[in-house]
Amino acid sequence: MAQEDIQKQGRPILRTAPKEPRKYNVIILNDDFTTFEFVIMVVMTVFGKTEAEACNIAETTHVHQKATVGSYTLDIAKSKVAKATAMARAEGFPLRFEIQ
Repeated sequence: MAQEDIQKQGRPILRTAPKEPRKYNVIILNDDFTTFEFVIMVVMTVFGKTEAEACNIAETTHVHQKATVGSYTLDIAKSKVAKATAMARAEGFPLRFEIQ
């Protein structure tokens, strides 16, 4: 039945609201080679964190071997991880990230 026919019969048209896209956590992993300063710079530059937030993330990564950097839609998470990884490789660091 066409939408016009339903409207002529006086029935309301039900529309579903768009759902929020699923969010994925970006996890930074500790290594013994990437400098603390570089991690802070990447977290601030790529993930838009303040210096205090970046320091906290770097410290948590050092102590617990990993930390959550942020929560993003899948496309944005992949893009940020690719950019951060490319920056690390350009400087010769083995910094790694996971998307969960």
